[in-house]
Amino acid sequence: MPNRENKRRDRLALRASTAYFLHSVDLMARVVGGDILRGVIFTAIVDANTRHIRPSAVEAQTYSEAGDQVPDTLRRPISVHALALELDIPYETTRRHVNALIADGLCMRADSGVLVPGEVIAREQMTMALRRNFENLRRLVSDLREGGVEFAQ
Repeated sequence: MPNRENKRRDRLALRASTAYFLHSVDLMARVVGGDILRGVIFTAIVDANTRHIRPSAVEAQTYSEAGDQVPDTLRRPISVHALALELDIPYETTRRHVNALIADGLCMRADSGVLVPGEVIAREQMTMALRRNFENLRRLVSDLREGGVEFAQ
């Protein structure tokens, strides 16, 4: 009956990851004023700004502690057009939300796009949301392990 066990684990993983995703989106929406799509766009900008720093890279090791911030000089801006393509949402919708994020002081224009500066990530509201999301991630991993999902070491 290994097939039945695999299906059970798949359902568990789907439920747990869906709960994680919804909780994470809710947290980011609260940070940006309650708009879910704006929260997703904000999170995508943060990700795009630092995704080039791989976990095995020296830079990632340097900025791996909870209080450490990736300096703005290492952040890479993303264009609104690239952001819209990544998220598969209309350019005009993306542009409107990015402009609102800029007006709210949550991101800024750079030469080749937009970025979320380190000082925004360091704000108390943001650090609280990140801590809550880390607990959310711990809950996801715990739920998966308790359900028999194995992780590679």
